[in-house]
Amino acid sequence: MALLDMTRLSGVYLEVAHMNYHHRPTADRDEKLVRSYCRKYSIKFHRCDFDENKYPGNFQSAARNARYDFFKKTVDKNKLEIVLIAHQKDDLIETYLMQKEKKLETAYYGIRKENVINGVRVLRPLLSYEKNDLIRYCDDNKIVYGIDESNLTDDYERNRIRHNKVDKMDHKQKQLMIQKINKENKIRKTHLAKAKEKLNKEEYSVSSFLKIPYLKEYLRTIFVHRSKKTIEEYLRQLKDSEKCYFETDDYCLIKEYGKIFFFKKPENYSYTFKYLDEMKNKKYQYFRIAKKGSNFEGVTLKEDDFPVVIRNVIEGDKIVMRYGTKKLNRFFIDSKIPMKERLSWPVLINRTGSAILVPGIGCDKYHYSDNHNMFVIKL
Repeated sequence: MALLDMTRLSGVYLEVAHMNYHHRPTADRDEKLVRSYCRKYSIKFHRCDFDENKYPGNFQSAARNARYDFFKKTVDKNKLEIVLIAHQKDDLIETYLMQKEKKLETAYYGIRKENVINGVRVLRPLLSYEKNDLIRYCDDNKIVYGIDESNLTDDYERNRIRHNKVDKMDHKQKQLMIQKINKENKIRKTHLAKAKEKLNKEEYSVSSFLKIPYLKEYLRTIFVHRSKKTIEEYLRQLKDSEKCYFETDDYCLIKEYGKIFFFKKPENYSYTFKYLDEMKNKKYQYFRIAKKGSNFEGVTLKEDDFPVVIRNVIEGDKIVMRYGTKKLNRFFIDSKIPMKERLSWPVLINRTGSAILVPGIGCDKYHYSDNHNMFVIKL
């Protein structure tokens, strides 16, 4: 509420996005007081109910994913630019202490003043304020606010750290803690920059990869929920195993064919075409559609094949060839195709969901002819 009032008084255009989790008795009260403030000052108000079926699992993680999805939808739909979040100095210190307690090697300790989430720019303008500063601001300016009673218990780890450590710090101790966090972030930034400088390609010899400075430190910022011991085991396997594969939501770290591959995962893609003429001379990131190509890139499409889809290969894909059914994963292994290429490899799917063309293998036995009417060229 302090952030909302400060932002309104700054004169910038703003709208409010409120997520109601219905997770505590006072949730509706909080929505009403935010809505009342917006009505008083003619501020556009958006709301969303938390859907636990859409976001199952750990509540805190699910709630975070839900609200940032809601923020992105609100920003995009209403042509807005920035999301302001009311994290303050106490939150920053709590986050740092949690990271240290869990021995997390994150890319940044505490909370960033600015970052991008779901493609949306997020700013936290209150990190220089302590929680008591903001309570005093609301009291002095007669801004109605609600207290989240779940913060008063020790049910969550953050609450335990808040009550047992942060709330017991005075202003000077908090300032010293901020200085400590800033110093560690400066050192961390230098180390990660040196590692990143060497991680400037996707393919490495085993020895050159393992000699990268601060590699272990860097990998712990990628595999954020892995322990130090787990990262050491990854490095051991990369050194000694013939083949291994580790991944996050965004990255892959692989050893295969005597080399190490480290890369950001290509995004899944899917393009639908309703008729043949719509497919002529199209080019995309991972493939192009052409009038000419090799026999292993051509197919004879029939009217009842449409609509067809060209997407990246997924686990379990297979194609019926003249000599039997071919699992695409087996084809990749036999052809010694690196994982990065496999993840973006195109496959043509007809209206029945059958794979009818895989560039490099050819078309299935039902679409083979000497007069192909379309070719998919892998880029």
